[in-house]
Amino acid sequence: MIRPSFPVAYADRSTPYSVFNFLSGTLDARVSVSRALNTATRVNSSGVIEIVNADLPRLDYNPATLAPRGLLIEETRQNRLLHSQNFAQAIWAVAGAATKTASASVCPDGTTSAYTISVGTGSNFFWYNSLNITAAARYEPSVYIKRVTTTGTLRINSANGTANGQWAINLALLGSGFERITRSHPAVTVVTEFTGTGNNFSGIVFVSASGTLQFEVWGAQIELGTFSTSYIPTTTAAVTRNADVATVTGSNFSGWWQAGRGSALVRARPGTVSGTRPWVQFDDTTANNIIAFRGNAANPELYIRAGGSDQAQIDAGTIAANVSYRLAGAWATNDCAASINSGTPVLDGVTTIPVVTQARLGSDGTNYLNGHLEAIEYYEERVLSVALQVVSSTAGYRSIIGPVFRDTIIS
Repeated sequence: MIRPSFPVAYADRSTPYSVFNFLSGTLDARVSVSRALNTATRVNSSGVIEIVNADLPRLDYNPATLAPRGLLIEETRQNRLLHSQNFAQAIWAVAGAATKTASASVCPDGTTSAYTISVGTGSNFFWYNSLNITAAARYEPSVYIKRVTTTGTLRINSANGTANGQWAINLALLGSGFERITRSHPAVTVVTEFTGTGNNFSGIVFVSASGTLQFEVWGAQIELGTFSTSYIPTTTAAVTRNADVATVTGSNFSGWWQAGRGSALVRARPGTVSGTRPWVQFDDTTANNIIAFRGNAANPELYIRAGGSDQAQIDAGTIAANVSYRLAGAWATNDCAASINSGTPVLDGVTTIPVVTQARLGSDGTNYLNGHLEAIEYYEERVLSVALQVVSSTAGYRSIIGPVFRDTIIS
């Protein structure tokens, strides 16, 4: 490929050199996806949860609006609750005056497998079985609930009692359909964290805090971790969903990558802001040479490492879980910068640029985005720092055309 020649600091272009759009509904042919077993799910373009077979991308959609959310990238997780959507099983029990009856409602997967539950302060609906959770480990429950009673407080407790975990759910804040209850749902108040205590932890309990309540239930899950991930159906045994590994390698990478300098915009929606969450990482298959766009806890960063030594770790601002962001970065020798959502660029003037050979999408090989990757827009030149504010704006590169871009930003 013959590349046009531009001075290092000038990107006299109205569009990126290469674009990966994960909101289009089809995966770019340059991207390879690997994920073992047929245990992962996504929400399809009709708003229905479906199984995605091994080694296929999970192009996910908003179940309420049907808007595309992008390429879902998650770490390995296991649903430890058995019969996650078959509440007729004896393992899902009722006590006292509680009742469970089959419902005719259409569930998030398009079936009619939900159950209507009635519980009160003196009666329980619960799942009871030894989970063998490591003592003092955090875990996360999640479940799809459709309210029947429109007001009141439903509690999810650990079977060991409230000291080992309790969430309060304000039914008045739920809509009329099924909604997935996780810690990030507006109706949820985390009273105490769910913490395992070895084999003594034995299940979860649904109980009312405000008289007799009715609700429909489907798709229950318990996973080891500090946040919930996508639904993993189970029957008679725990089920593991393996990590999503998405890469761009070989000529699919070298055909557009410019060594020594460049710029990019990464649009992502992180599902959590705990730990290191890569959005995209350019590397040489090792941890020695890296150009990464990532979340480091609540900090959006352009991180550069060359020859095994850290070169730049530019914190562009602050991010929150389940919000879409536009992180733009530019790099050249001793001249790097980053901007998020049109923010003032943050600079780093002492940097060696590494040689890289591939792109990892939503991962660094160990850590995972646990969220949605929406797009990557790559410029083969190092755009001026002030241009990053335009690139990371809502209008994006489409607003930096013609003489306004050349005269105002480049000159």
